[in-house]
Amino acid sequence: MDQGGRRLLAAEMLVFILSASAAAITKDQLRVKLGFNLFSPQQDIQVGRENAADVDKKLPLVNDPEVVRYLNNLGRRLASFAPYNNDYPWTFKMLNSKDINAFALPGGYSYVTRGAFEAAEDEAQLAGVMAHEISHVALRHGTSQASKMMMAQMPLAILGGMLGQSSSLTAQLAELGLGFGVNSLMLKNSRTAESQADEVGTYILHQAGYDPHALEQFFQIIEKKYPQRTLQFFSDHPNPENRVKDLDAFIATLGPSPGRTTNSRDFEAVKKRLLGMAPPPKSSAAAEPAAGSTGPPPAPSARSVKYQGAGFSIDYPNNWEVYGSENSVKLAPPGGLLDNPEGEAAQAYGASISLYHPPNQGGRSWGLVDATQQLVEFLRQSNPNLRVTKQTGMKLRGRSALVTAFVNDSPVAGQKERGSLVTVRSQDQLLALVFVAPEPTYDTYRSTFDAMLTSLVFP
Repeated sequence: MDQGGRRLLAAEMLVFILSASAAAITKDQLRVKLGFNLFSPQQDIQVGRENAADVDKKLPLVNDPEVVRYLNNLGRRLASFAPYNNDYPWTFKMLNSKDINAFALPGGYSYVTRGAFEAAEDEAQLAGVMAHEISHVALRHGTSQASKMMMAQMPLAILGGMLGQSSSLTAQLAELGLGFGVNSLMLKNSRTAESQADEVGTYILHQAGYDPHALEQFFQIIEKKYPQRTLQFFSDHPNPENRVKDLDAFIATLGPSPGRTTNSRDFEAVKKRLLGMAPPPKSSAAAEPAAGSTGPPPAPSARSVKYQGAGFSIDYPNNWEVYGSENSVKLAPPGGLLDNPEGEAAQAYGASISLYHPPNQGGRSWGLVDATQQLVEFLRQSNPNLRVTKQTGMKLRGRSALVTAFVNDSPVAGQKERGSLVTVRSQDQLLALVFVAPEPTYDTYRSTFDAMLTSLVFP
């Protein structure tokens, strides 16, 4: 081999070594690890598939073949670089909504709104949004969150192998008051989960050859250009502290990038196609739940409507909104849900109703007092300043019930809240109702809460 050939071979070997080294370094530098999870990856897929069918029925989709093809080609390419991939059947769909948002269900079922696509200035920014959602799926944030809540509610039943006894995992989760449906608060992420998805999403961008700064660029652009249309995005994706600074520091550790792609002809063609379509419907369920508020919500209406849950019904003011699933529902006025310090939706006003399966104690059937105490301790795990002020008995539809009054820190900044937890046995379950409002306004809500409790019907 001549001298020129040896130089060329040496250069090729150096490029190969540097590329392999960079790939190995970046993967090893990922600080994010999988969290606690009771579900198997196959159960993630089942939960995602069942809930995706519900989403597809309730929300308008963009079914244009060119849009669907482009979105899935881009999404599946990005997903191929995701750590902890688990061979999910990655599926990407577009919601026909002007809202700027995106979310993903367990098992690889991901959605991006038309508004988010149109707000992205280039393909790298769109890829950043999609890589962020792919990261939530790969890190199994949804079922990890559900697992923690299940263990807190009923550890003995879980450890006894409860999962897998039903053909529908979604129905089984609904029995525990958990769900991933359209308005489910389970779709909201904590700031910790957002930070993890930021890091892994940026890693995916880097590995796929995109500008790794594109994700933070998208956050900054939509916040400045579309403040009213991004309220829901930052409600569902709460801003971690020092988000941009942390991403910049992480990007600096990634080493040489395989490329710095920012745009493509396909992206421009699809964006032009979308802009030429009829505008999205004016209202979109994708924008719910609308957590966050400025000022107190409107007073409860004197007129009521009935909510039919799984095993109970209750009347509530007709100017309130419904969030959650049949077995765990929040009834609140507009603006009644606010972000807590963790960036998660916390109820400041209104009522919540849930059904629980308390574990038997030492082979004995659970009692109302012990089950209520267990529930109070569970609430204290996320509300360490919750203090019980009084507990009294009452009759509810001829059944013995407990009323546990409490005070706590309110999600409304600088205020305390008052509330009452009402518990009653309904067949083999504990029916729990929580009524809450900031302390200065609690008395104005009392008559509404009393009327709701009077209207309650259960077997």
